[in-house]
Amino acid sequence: MVLVALLALVASASLLSSLAGAQEPNPTAPTTTAPTTTAPTTTAPGGVTGPAITTTLTAGKGGEPIEGVVVTVSRDGEQIGRATSGPDGTLTIPVPESGQYQVTLDKKSLPDGVEVQKGAPSTLTPFVQASGSLPVVFRLTEAGQADSGGGPSDVERLTSLAASGIRFGLVIALAAVGLSLIFGTTGLTNFAHGELIAFGAIVTWYLNAPNGGLGLPLLVAAVGGILASGLFGASFELGVYRPLRRRGMPVVSQMVVSIGLAFALRYLFSIVFGQSPQQYAQYAAQSPTVSLGPVSLRPKDLVITAVAFACLIAIGLFLQRARLGTAIRAVSDNRDLSIASGIDDQRVILIVWVVAGALAGLSGIMLASSDSTSWNMGQRVLLVTFAAVVLGGLGTTFGAMVGGLVVGIVSDLSTFWLDADLKIVVALATLVVVLLIRPQGIFGVRTRTA
Repeated sequence: MVLVALLALVASASLLSSLAGAQEPNPTAPTTTAPTTTAPTTTAPGGVTGPAITTTLTAGKGGEPIEGVVVTVSRDGEQIGRATSGPDGTLTIPVPESGQYQVTLDKKSLPDGVEVQKGAPSTLTPFVQASGSLPVVFRLTEAGQADSGGGPSDVERLTSLAASGIRFGLVIALAAVGLSLIFGTTGLTNFAHGELIAFGAIVTWYLNAPNGGLGLPLLVAAVGGILASGLFGASFELGVYRPLRRRGMPVVSQMVVSIGLAFALRYLFSIVFGQSPQQYAQYAAQSPTVSLGPVSLRPKDLVITAVAFACLIAIGLFLQRARLGTAIRAVSDNRDLSIASGIDDQRVILIVWVVAGALAGLSGIMLASSDSTSWNMGQRVLLVTFAAVVLGGLGTTFGAMVGGLVVGIVSDLSTFWLDADLKIVVALATLVVVLLIRPQGIFGVRTRTA
């Protein structure tokens, strides 16, 4: 059965490749007429492979994108690349390898009325990983705002960061709920859960992409991605874990299998999808932002927050009120007793995998809508998802929801004082502090030992 599952994964990869089609070069891409000593100017993220540095330049309370701003990347005094922001304010500069680079914004290229925020640097020194893109942020404002007090105050920044943290926490909570349900019903810590997140985002991109995909509207493509993720989760159960359980494999060994499955799927995604991050065709850049009192968010962030919150409420009502939800909670609490009561535990576990896959896919779609779709996006949020589950209490669904909110809010608020690259460190430090006070987690039940 394991061999059958692997063959099914390869078949799904072939299907994705057929949907993607051949990646033709962009006929409108600019051509160079003479060799230069520096890297060619890049103005769009498409077609970039390997490590890269990206940024989106906006200014003003409405977050209007800024076009024509020059950004250069150098290392050890040697220029690596140079790019100019496009109409949506975005630009991407490829770099040859991982390492620390100096990213400099040319202040002279800023349009009239826009300047670097007072006290903010115009040169950043990020560390780029070996694969994927690293976003950097330049803080720009309208000229005179910082001195006249017209820029965002500390209270406005804190409230906006808190709102952004709530959005991120709700999205993480969706994935954490599925991970918690799987652990509660099977006892398995599924390290391949991040690949379920990435799968939903990638399938949605193929359904939505006008070039190399089906070109469906994003909302329709998202529904297809969620359904595909649910079926993908079912393939995990039917093709891998159920046969292993029937052979009596211990849960620890199944966990090791999930680690290997995660690596296999992750690099399969890199082959099929490519290592260049991609954005959805709709809602990639939105301006102006919506201001609700001191809170400023993009319209899509408000929609993501509302949809994620509604989905979590629906999951809670389903588990509390529905007959199937009661069966899931019974299997989670005491599997042997639920079987003796006439509950088909195998059917319940299969449904849990479908629900977990669908929730993970929805979480991936929301993350990709806020940022971009990439082959390793699941790996980047897997540790945060585990932190949400452990913080709320292993096997407790409502604990996973609360844990996701705590992780999201704390990590985003920390960027007010610390560098954005440290937000994950702050979230994990919060996890350690909470577990030192309450080892079983927020909603976990203390166990008695003899």
